[in-house]
Amino acid sequence: MLQTNQSGNVLVLFVISLLTLIIMAAMALDVGHLLLNKGRLQNLVDAAALHAAKEIDQGATRDQASAAAVNLLQLNLAYIDQSELARAIDLDDNDADSTAILTIEYSEFPDPFAVAGLLDDAPYVKVSLTQLSLDNFFADIFSFNKQVSATALAGPSTAIINCFTQLVPMAVCAEKNSPLPNFGLGMKKLYVMKIGSNTDSPIGPGNFQLIRLDNNSGAADIRSAMAGEDSIAQICFDDSDDNQSVPTEPGNTVGPVAQGLNTRMGQWNGPVNSTVHPRDENICQGEKITIEDDGTLEIEAINKAYSVDEYIADNIQNDNACASLTDTPSTTKLLTGNVTHTMEGVGRRIMNVVIVDCGINEATNGANNLEFLGVGCFFLTQSVEQKGQESYVIGEFLYDCPGGGDASLESDDTPGPYKMVLFHVPGSKDS
Repeated sequence: MLQTNQSGNVLVLFVISLLTLIIMAAMALDVGHLLLNKGRLQNLVDAAALHAAKEIDQGATRDQASAAAVNLLQLNLAYIDQSELARAIDLDDNDADSTAILTIEYSEFPDPFAVAGLLDDAPYVKVSLTQLSLDNFFADIFSFNKQVSATALAGPSTAIINCFTQLVPMAVCAEKNSPLPNFGLGMKKLYVMKIGSNTDSPIGPGNFQLIRLDNNSGAADIRSAMAGEDSIAQICFDDSDDNQSVPTEPGNTVGPVAQGLNTRMGQWNGPVNSTVHPRDENICQGEKITIEDDGTLEIEAINKAYSVDEYIADNIQNDNACASLTDTPSTTKLLTGNVTHTMEGVGRRIMNVVIVDCGINEATNGANNLEFLGVGCFFLTQSVEQKGQESYVIGEFLYDCPGGGDASLESDDTPGPYKMVLFHVPGSKDS
């Protein structure tokens, strides 16, 4: 029987397999390197486009917005992990070896993106970095040219549907046309958030600055909302109408108002309890503040009030007998933005209150519609008396409370608040 020696065949197959594995590993290294830097480059142009769009939105010229985009690119390229891209991108155009091309263009619409005949404030910005050459590992062996490009388009979104939650059903009157911020409301100043009986109403006879939220009405809903139950007090606006309104809730509703709000101050009367409606960690209050018959605060109110600054100081120092339920109260979120009120102890005295134009000259008896201006965060200064004439509520204005909502990635002329967002670049394979 004829026998043959096949050891040479095995060696040939081994060499071919090994070469194939080396080629695949080499390509994987270069392709992985390419994808990594493609992602980094996309992040760079995304940030630059958003920054330029924001500059345009704030009144900058196109030249100023472009300069801001370039400056942001330079700042980001200065980081050590961007060193390879920094070598390949010459934003000053002084390096003859640089092949990267930067373009910044503007359009009145995201789609179609048209650069001809632009207005000075064309709000949509497209930033492109193309023909960026990367370092090669094994790509030269296979005549593979590693170049990446990236494009980003940014600009204003559609109007956001603005939703406010955990509101208390009271309204603070402000001036719609005030030249001052927050419709004339002064930060850390005291305001009457609800009047008592036998007091001149800024809204109209029979109204005590109570409002109806999300079609809720009646004593039980008012009590629950005043106590801070999330499912009760919310209101949303699409901001497409400049004259949006909130309805008033006629009547003093003394009991439910006091029972709900006073849970925040450690007082439980009526159908509320400390388990479902816990008190704030700090229930200190100063000498009782009174209001005049015309609804204004007494002259000495500011000196009598227990202020939010004292509230924070007492919580931090934990040296006041009425300050805390725990040994280590948390105060980190008190004045850092819109407070997320929970049914835990911290921040229960900080409330979201609707700000309205009370329209004194148009006040009528019964239910009215008040023009919505915004929502403010107010600090509850003192507990509320369950007596008609003394059932007023005093609060210290802290800051404007932003709402929450989502914007679409499409754009139109709908008025209202919006976000700077990224859009798909029409016809581009690089975005």
